[in-house]
Amino acid sequence: MTDHLIDIVNEKDEVIGSELKSKKFEKGFISRVVAIIVADSGGKIIVCKRGPHKTIDANMFDLSAFGNVDAGETYGQAAQRELLEETGIRSPVKMLDKFYLENIHGERKIKLFCGIFLAKSDEEPKLSHEVVSFRRMSVGELEEDMKKNPEIYCQGFIKDFNRVKNKL
Repeated sequence: MTDHLIDIVNEKDEVIGSELKSKKFEKGFISRVVAIIVADSGGKIIVCKRGPHKTIDANMFDLSAFGNVDAGETYGQAAQRELLEETGIRSPVKMLDKFYLENIHGERKIKLFCGIFLAKSDEEPKLSHEVVSFRRMSVGELEEDMKKNPEIYCQGFIKDFNRVKNKL
């Protein structure tokens, strides 16, 4: 996606302005993101492998979809948009949690509020440059595999999953 405006928020998650997404690291403002976990009717979680072009966590397994909340969007609107853009899945979403986070990626620091959502769908994710493959795993299978093979999972996904696994 091309560069676009995202909301700048304060420590209370109140919108105080907007800026281009590309300026997030340079200016160090607080922004908003959404993380979406998709579960099928059998309770299996869809875990997606990120594309090789991604600047962070390329070729690693991650939750079903993730992205910025665009300027003027709600968390829920962004979750549905990102889910459709990244996986081709249309589904209602339910917020499971929201929290503040500061992360360091290399020499870059990022500050954000993250809304974690659950979508329920039996649709197959579409493969693209964003999602190059996927697996369906029960909560128990996923917990076991993350313990055995943590190096193949995005650290953010492991933290997000552990934060909400009891709500799935």
